[in-house]
Amino acid sequence: MAFNFDIKDPKTQKLLAIVSVVAVLLFGCYNFMIKPKLAEIETKKKDVLTLEQTLKTTKKTLKSPAELNAQKEMLNAKFAELEQFLPDEENVALLLDQLSEVEYKAKVYLVGFDATQTIEGNGKPYKANQYRVTIEGGYHQFVEFLSLLMSLPRILSISELKITQNTTLQQAEEKEGAGPADQPRNLSIECIVTSYVFSMPANAEEAGKQNEKGTPAAKPQAKKK
Repeated sequence: MAFNFDIKDPKTQKLLAIVSVVAVLLFGCYNFMIKPKLAEIETKKKDVLTLEQTLKTTKKTLKSPAELNAQKEMLNAKFAELEQFLPDEENVALLLDQLSEVEYKAKVYLVGFDATQTIEGNGKPYKANQYRVTIEGGYHQFVEFLSLLMSLPRILSISELKITQNTTLQQAEEKEGAGPADQPRNLSIECIVTSYVFSMPANAEEAGKQNEKGTPAAKPQAKKK
């Protein structure tokens, strides 16, 4: 049976029109609906593979509870050691004992020790206690004094250093291994020694009190322009 295809036949033209419309609709549906979904699915697959790889890497780097506990104990020990460098309160008697020991080892004369002022930390977790210290000695003894002072188990700083010639005493001859009485006193050195103690900032104390009461701490208000 032969198929008679006549393009001029209205039935044939109608059939071609229907086929063309269906093809356009299918093409549009694929490009605007199916194709973007396929691309999105492909992207999601890549994301899943990346997450799986990240999860595998994370599992490999995770430490066991025993290792975490050991690390915690080590950090606690370090923290306890560091706490000694920033005590909760100033112990002037202990500071004087430490200075006396440094004075003896450095072979200088500690002739002045006066408390000057206490400076709050301005929002920082410490306050600074300043002391005016005056010593007499030679150049080498003074350097040794500073070295020993900085090696004390506490946080100290030196400022406002003034070195002048000590005209009130004659210089004694320095003897190796001799006591302080035989050491030179030709220099008079004055400086501010600052020691630091832990101090909870005022805003942190207020936040702690409010949290203990079960109310949230007040948020700082933005300044009006």
